[in-house]
Amino acid sequence: MEGDSGMKITIGRQDLLDAVNKVKTVVSPKSALPILSHILMETGESQVRLTATDLKISIECSVDCTVEEPGSLTVSSQRLSSIVSELPGGDIQLALAESNVVTLKAGKIETKLFSMSPDEFPPMRSFDHVEPIIFQQSMLKGLFSKTSFAICSDQTRYNLTGLLFEIQDGRATVVATDGRRMSLCMESENIPQGLSIKVIIPGKMIAELERLLSGDGEVKLFFDETQAAFVFDSNRLVSALIEGSFPNYDMVIPKKHDKEACMNTAAFMEAIRRTRTMTNDKFNSVRFMFDNDRLTLRVVTPEVGEYLEEMQAEYSGEPMEIAFNPDFILDALRHIDTPKTCLVLKDGMSPGLVKPFADGPVDNYLNIVMPIRI
Repeated sequence: MEGDSGMKITIGRQDLLDAVNKVKTVVSPKSALPILSHILMETGESQVRLTATDLKISIECSVDCTVEEPGSLTVSSQRLSSIVSELPGGDIQLALAESNVVTLKAGKIETKLFSMSPDEFPPMRSFDHVEPIIFQQSMLKGLFSKTSFAICSDQTRYNLTGLLFEIQDGRATVVATDGRRMSLCMESENIPQGLSIKVIIPGKMIAELERLLSGDGEVKLFFDETQAAFVFDSNRLVSALIEGSFPNYDMVIPKKHDKEACMNTAAFMEAIRRTRTMTNDKFNSVRFMFDNDRLTLRVVTPEVGEYLEEMQAEYSGEPMEIAFNPDFILDALRHIDTPKTCLVLKDGMSPGLVKPFADGPVDNYLNIVMPIRI
């Protein structure tokens, strides 16, 4: 890096703001290392590359600009974001005036910001030696969004704070669990044969990818022993992988459930939302009572009241009663895109299986929810 060579670019205000907003989400303002509160800017031929990192996740974004003097600099992420968002539209001139001062000029406005040496900025992991795996952005985003809500937020269960990403026998499988529910989604379209990958990608990285994947075009995935990279459009994201083992998800999937109920997805979701109005943090459970093509939902919350609703359900099996956390059922229903949803059960003490239903149960997307003791 040529931190002392000076740097001068002219860039559209909105282009710069969009790029800063893409990378700044990983910046930790209270880091013990001051350089981590900065964004690194490096010129290319007719582009500037912005990079931010918290040492676990790095995000890089390239944006077109006019390069008058090549070089590199660092600037406070928070200050740059605040200033650029308030500047009027048009072009901004950004330059390294001295070794530790960056100037921004927009019309009659001039701002000076203190800088740090680019040499202090942590280098980004290179994956030049790794063969990429190519996915469609829309497919990868779909796999992540259908499962990421079940990622564990409890840092003491570190191996569950990420998403299991597995490629085996021409099929990609992603799984998330927090110990009380599990979400699994599979895809076999255009997945290369002969690959064998099993990694745990941190939840924060998954959130960044969901935010930045556009749904159009390809994304290149790179994996080595400890890190992963995702390259798409003008973005590159690199993350450390979670070490440790993920639970054997196949052992969790119920195999001997003999009771099946099918409900209209939209009506089921609306009914669960209504029951949610009568629960609270201490008593957050809804009873599901199945009998003769009918589902009765019941909530009893001390010092709040009761709620009862009947709805149509295609149900086969003995009458039964089971209780679930309504939020877990709602999370699953939000990501089911078939008109009907299937709830597969065994008894009041065994996990329930929530999955799409289209001319029969759809098996490439499963949500397993633990019951609540009645």
